[in-house]
Amino acid sequence: MRRLHVQFYLAILAALAVFVVASALFWAFAGERHGRALGGETAGQLAQLLLPSASAAAAEQQRSIDELHRRLQIDLALYDANGTLLAATARAPRVARRRLEHGGWTLMRGAGHVWILPLDDGRRLVVRPRHPPEHLHVHMLMLPLAIVLAFALGAYPIARRLTRRLARLQGGVEQLGAGDLATRVPVEGRDEVAALARSFNRSAERIEELVQSYKLLLANCSHELRTPLARIRLGLERLAADPDDPIRGELTRSVAELDALIEEMLLASRLDALKTLERAEDVDLLAIAAEEAAAFDWSVEGRPVVVHGDPALLRRMIRNLLANAERHGGGASQIRVDADGSGAARLVIEDRGPGVAEADRDRIFEPFYRGRTAGATLEGSGLGLSIVRQIARAHGGEVAYAPVEGGGSRFTVTLPARRSNPTQ
Repeated sequence: MRRLHVQFYLAILAALAVFVVASALFWAFAGERHGRALGGETAGQLAQLLLPSASAAAAEQQRSIDELHRRLQIDLALYDANGTLLAATARAPRVARRRLEHGGWTLMRGAGHVWILPLDDGRRLVVRPRHPPEHLHVHMLMLPLAIVLAFALGAYPIARRLTRRLARLQGGVEQLGAGDLATRVPVEGRDEVAALARSFNRSAERIEELVQSYKLLLANCSHELRTPLARIRLGLERLAADPDDPIRGELTRSVAELDALIEEMLLASRLDALKTLERAEDVDLLAIAAEEAAAFDWSVEGRPVVVHGDPALLRRMIRNLLANAERHGGGASQIRVDADGSGAARLVIEDRGPGVAEADRDRIFEPFYRGRTAGATLEGSGLGLSIVRQIARAHGGEVAYAPVEGGGSRFTVTLPARRSNPTQ
C-alpha cells in the first residue's frame, strides 16, 4: 500500500514536472523561434551600424571585421548580395550561396553551428560563436532541473509532516477500535487535520461516556431488580406453605414495582438512543399539565403555551415531576405554566418537602442516583428525574433544580415555544 505522504510528494513533483516540460516546449516551439527572429533583427541592425557601407573599399571592410573579431573573440565572414566573400577572419567558416539566402542558425559540416545575419543592403554577416549553441541549451536545461531538485528536497519534509499527523490520528482510531476508550490524539495546528483531531477527541469522549453510562445502567439494573425479585421469591415460598397468606398483596406490589422499573429502564434506553422525536405535534403545555395534575387532585396556574413535541413523552415528563413531588415533598405546593422573558415555555413545580442536600443537587438527574435528606437515602428507582431531563433535552429544552426559600424544592422545565400561542 502506497503511503499517503508519498502520494502527496509524487503529486507535487508531477505537477512541477508538467510545468517544467510545458515551459520547455513553449520556449522550444514559440519562445526560441520568436527570440531568434527578434535577436537576428537586432543583431543585424547593430552590425549595420558597426560595419562600413557596401560601397566601401574591401580593405576598410576587412579592417572592420578584424576589429570586431578582436573585440568579441568570434569568427566573422562578410558576403555581398551575390554571395561573394568580401572580408573574413582567418578561421571564419565558408558558407555556400544557397545557404546565405536564409538567416538564423544553420549547421555547417566541420564548422558546427553558425549564425547568418542578413543586412539591410543585401550583405550577409556569418558569425560563429566561441561556444556552440548546444552548450547554451545544456545550461538552460540545467536551471529547471536545479529548480526541480531543490523543490523535491524541500517538498518531502512538508508532505511528511502533514501526513505524520494523519498517521497519529489513524493510530488513535485503531486504539479506540481495540477498546481503549481513553484514547485521545494531540491537536496540532489550525487546519483541517487539527479540526479532524478535535472531532475525533469529541467523538471518543462521547463514546466513552455512553459506554460508562451503559455499564452503570447494567450495574444498577442488577441491583434494583434484585430487591423485588427477592421479595417475590420469598412470597412464593410462603404461598406454597399457606395459600391464604396476606403476602399475596406484597407480591402484587413487588410485581408492579418490577414492571414499572423495567418500563422506566426501557424508556431511558430508548431516549438515550433517540436522535429525533418519533412523533411531534403542537401541544398545549398548560392543558396536559392540568390533566396530569388532576390525577393527583392538584390544580395548575398559568396561561396556555404551545410547544412542538411528543405528547406522550411530555405527559410522562410532567407525571414524573408530580410523582417526585408526591413521594419526596408531600405533594406539589404550586404548579405553574407560563412563558419566560425570551418567549420560551416554562413549567414550574414546587413542593414543601425537606429539599435536596447541596452536595446532591448536581447529581439528582443522573440515572439511579438517590439523593439524601436528613441523612436518609430517598426512595425510588432513581430513574424518574433522569427521564425528565432526557425528555426535556429531546425537545430542545432543559430542566433545573433550585431550593425554595423557607424549605422545599423547585423544578423548572424550559422548552422552546411556538411563536403563535393561543390567545389569553
